[in-house]
This record gives sequence, C-alpha cells and structure tokens, in this order.
Amino acid sequence: MKNILYYSALYILFFGLLCNSNFIKAQSTRAQKKQDKLNAVKKMVGNHSYVFLAQRANPLNWTTINLNYDYNVTVSKDSVNSYLPYYGRAYVAPYNPTDLAETGIKFNSKNFDYKENPSKHSGWEVTILPHDVKETRSFILNISELGYANLSVISNNRQQISFDGYITENVSKKKNTK
Repeated sequence: MKNILYYSALYILFFGLLCNSNFIKAQSTRAQKKQDKLNAVKKMVGNHSYVFLAQRANPLNWTTINLNYDYNVTVSKDSVNSYLPYYGRAYVAPYNPTDLAETGIKFNSKNFDYKENPSKHSGWEVTILPHDVKETRSFILNISELGYANLSVISNNRQQISFDGYITENVSKKKNTK
C-alpha cells in the first residue's frame, strides 16, 4: 500500500513538473514572438518601407464597413501608392463618377513629406503630406508596436475618413530576367 502511495505521489509530482516546464516554455516563446514582432515593426517604420492593409473603413457619420478586397497604402522612401475606397460626403462631384481614380483614394505620389513621431501611448504617429495629389491633403497613420494601425485621410473636397488595419513588410516586386 505504501508503494502505491509513494509511486502515485511521485507520478503526480513528475507530471506537475513536466506541465509547469511546458507552461514556462510557452510563455517565453510567446514573449519572444512579441519582441520579434516589435522589432520587425520598428524596422519597417524606421526604414519607411511598409504596406498598410485596410480591413475596415470608418466614414464620418456612417457605420463601419468591412472591406473584402486588397485595399492598401504602400509606403517606400521614394513613393506613396494609395488604393483605398471612399465612403462619405463629397463636396464637389467627380467629373466621371465611373472612373475609380476620381471616386476612391487612389494615387501614386513621388513628391511628399514624411514625418515620424513616437506616439503618446506606444508606437508611432506617421504624417504623410503628398504635394503632387490634388484631392488628398494628408494621411495620418497611427501604428501600434504590434503592427496594428489606424489611417485618417483628410481631403480637400471630402469628409474625413479613417481605416483600421495593420502594416506588413513591403516586398519589392522583382522582374524575372530570363
């Protein structure tokens, strides 16, 4: 009887130690993954090379709209490319309402100002002022340490709109030379 109690206590003790070590290992890998993500986001923002992928649009005085397509803003050192939808009130009607370039927030800018400041909470506040785009006045991008982001778009002839999403690495497209 003593042997059974002894071996069952030893078994429970061994099983408890095994589970505890796996728990500690899982916590350390989780913390390591979070630190790796933080370093990756810091590198992307510091290098001015990332893609903001929009998941939701938040028009002024409307409800939130979930986005299903690959709407994005690509930021690099020499250009800003925007491909975003627009929902809200426009104060000036477009000349051609069927042209996607006039109805959405779609442009390629090579002449812009880029200001990166640390955020009040944690992360960064990035302000992009395109000078060669007639409709969009500024992009204000609030990026968290884990890569989640909120983009506010201020236009000349439209209500303000914001987008929720995240940033990813800007993978440059290389041409095959065969």
